Amino acid sequence: MKPIESALPLKLALGTALLVSALLGNPALALPGDRQQPVKVSADKLEANRSQNLSVYIGNVVITQGSMQIRADRVEVHGNPEGEINKVIATGKPAHFQQQVKESTSPVKARAQKIEFMVGKDSLLLTGQAHVDRDGNTLTAERIDYDLNSEQMQAQGRSEKERVEMIWKPESKPQPDNNQ
Repeated sequence: MKPIESALPLKLALGTALLVSALLGNPALALPGDRQQPVKVSADKLEANRSQNLSVYIGNVVITQGSMQIRADRVEVHGNPEGEINKVIATGKPAHFQQQVKESTSPVKARAQKIEFMVGKDSLLLTGQAHVDRDGNTLTAERIDYDLNSEQMQAQGRSEKERVEMIWKPESKPQPDNNQ
């Protein structure tokens, strides 16, 4: 049996940190300062395979950078041979994603059994009891495709019994000042 090189676990950890940093540095939804914040990852377990460009975090996974947060039971980070992130898959009961877009608004919150983030397309695919909340306006469906750049969404139910549901809050209008 060949002894394990002591530098290998450090290289895997550093490579994984670089992959997650590249992923979470996406400017599409980030507040201006988010990209400069440190990436923090915590999980019960990490399995990294550099030859497959895959890192898998398992058990109580929490990834944060600035206002962005991903919480899931399991997160897969898929990369290409150049070390760039292609896709992140978070699964849970449910998995959660949130990020504040502007300082003056509350964060966009999403949850689903499975959240796929396509990095090159800046899009989320939420499947399995998918739900998006933006300032109290909600969209619930079996599947939601969310383009982060344009903030356009498409949703579909699984059947006639499980339809798409959207709830819009009326916009608050400033009240006239009658004390003049």
